Amino acid sequence: MMDDKIRRAEELLEQRARERGGNGHANVETDAPPAEAPPAANPAEQRAEELTNDLKRMAADFANYRKRNEAERTEFAKFAKSDLISKILDVLDGFDRALATIPEELKGTPWVEGMWLLERKLRGILEAEGLKPVDSLGLAFDPYQHEAVAHVPSDQPEGTIIAEHQKAYRLHDKLIRPALVTVSSGSEGKEKN
Repeated sequence: MMDDKIRRAEELLEQRARERGGNGHANVETDAPPAEAPPAANPAEQRAEELTNDLKRMAADFANYRKRNEAERTEFAKFAKSDLISKILDVLDGFDRALATIPEELKGTPWVEGMWLLERKLRGILEAEGLKPVDSLGLAFDPYQHEAVAHVPSDQPEGTIIAEHQKAYRLHDKLIRPALVTVSSGSEGKEKN
């Protein structure tokens, strides 16, 4: 029984050494004296203990690999939906534009109320998936979050966002769509040196 365990452990260690580009031997003898180790009852028990320790290290390496792999899968799943959500954002923008242009005399009708309900449900589903809008108005232009479509003179300081044409969104902590904005170029009457 003990010999079978030793033989199996040696086979695993040789396989591991081949995979790592080693010479296939678990122990390589050197001229240096071995580190002080407690004397074993016999060489077979000492060899079995060495192989057991090597197997424990391999098991720990595998456990670490499994944890790393699970973390990568979780991260992938977190952002796997980003392409689909980006496409759905166009529908949400269409709702926003349509609902912003409803005439006053139609605002209380059941059809319009139903459209508002659909928009709120869609927004709720996307927020439950981790989508968050990014506010831009009045902030300084940031090329990592904003895409400028125009620079116009205004009473706002130069580089300030004065109009937002399309909202920016983040999925968890990653920006999935930049905002389309108009940026102030400073006041028109400002003299340049």
